[in-house]
Amino acid sequence: MNIRDFDWGGLIVLSLREPRMAAATLINWNLPRSVIWTALALVSCCNAILAGLSELIFPSPVTMPAILANPLMLFILLAGGVVISSYALVWGGSKVGGQGRLEDVAVVLTWLQSLRVLAQAVVVVLAILSPGLAGLFAMVVGFAGLWLMANFVAQALDFASAWKAFGLMAALTVGFVFVVVLLLTVTGFGLGGVDANV
Repeated sequence: MNIRDFDWGGLIVLSLREPRMAAATLINWNLPRSVIWTALALVSCCNAILAGLSELIFPSPVTMPAILANPLMLFILLAGGVVISSYALVWGGSKVGGQGRLEDVAVVLTWLQSLRVLAQAVVVVLAILSPGLAGLFAMVVGFAGLWLMANFVAQALDFASAWKAFGLMAALTVGFVFVVVLLLTVTGFGLGGVDANV
């Protein structure tokens, strides 16, 4: 594949119109895992920079956690989240009949992050022109992102329906939250543990 001659704009449009077809195109590239992780690092860096820029230009009225206000930590969270999600989706998918490889899931999630970089850039520009319109656009992007991700994951795991992928994503999210809450409770880092000796 010649990256310089590839129609990236066409792939973006295809991702919005026929997300499963776009995912199939990405998967058929058969990119090595090292290339996918490198691309993920790049787009996560861009996402973190744009998020930091957006917060700098238009500070949020709500105080953000320190970890999210730090671009480096945000980069680690974004990249690490995609890596963990890739492994979790492959594992979870295999339990419900999925046939995808780690590379298949990782490449479509990395492409989804690339689309989010573009969306974040549009949000920054719109925020300068009209904050209200920027907020509306961000909300639409959020819902569209879930729909795209469900279709991308369905294609990567060879599911017949995007709803099955959405159900898997929801189940893994609930499981992750349960484990985190359980760990916080056991280790004493929950709210009760923090205030116990104050």
